[in-house]
Amino acid sequence: MNGHHGLIDRVHQMREAGDSIDEIASALNISWDVLGRIVRRFETEAVLAARSSRFLETIRKANDLDKEWKVSYLVQALRPKAITQNALIHHYKWEERSAICLRQLMDLAISEEDHPRPGYQLTPLLRVRCVGIEGFWSLVSRLTQADLGERCNQEWKTRLERLRRCSRVVGGGGSWSKPCEPPADLLSLMATALP
Repeated sequence: MNGHHGLIDRVHQMREAGDSIDEIASALNISWDVLGRIVRRFETEAVLAARSSRFLETIRKANDLDKEWKVSYLVQALRPKAITQNALIHHYKWEERSAICLRQLMDLAISEEDHPRPGYQLTPLLRVRCVGIEGFWSLVSRLTQADLGERCNQEWKTRLERLRRCSRVVGGGGSWSKPCEPPADLLSLMATALP
């Protein structure tokens, strides 16, 4: 019985430190089923929000676009849709990247690279497996809502302006495009974030 409580405590510590479910399952050599039951015991919305707030405070204080963060730490701080969080963590795991900077995440969401067709905005995030248009908008919303520090916020506003001027978003060469129609809640956020 004591070993079981020790496992629960270890999982809790690892989640608080920002480790992803994959990382914990691998490190502790336990199945997703068992891990899922353990995590559900203590990971309520309040816990996730509190962890996100702590992570974002650290990122805000750093105020550095090029400082690298553990992928799961950065993604969990922003808290886009769960499927998008998992997709991003797996995407970087497949690329064998354990850390990324805010600039790289922003590039993935709203690239600074121009698309050959006027009115199109490159959004490489749409090429990431299991991320669709809703996942894209959830990351854009979370980046818009978050206070990432003055320099980081300014960089994000510049990218939002690019997005506001486009008519379609596209993942890249040969991939599909969608009309650039931000959800209503994001439109109001963009209105306050941009002059």
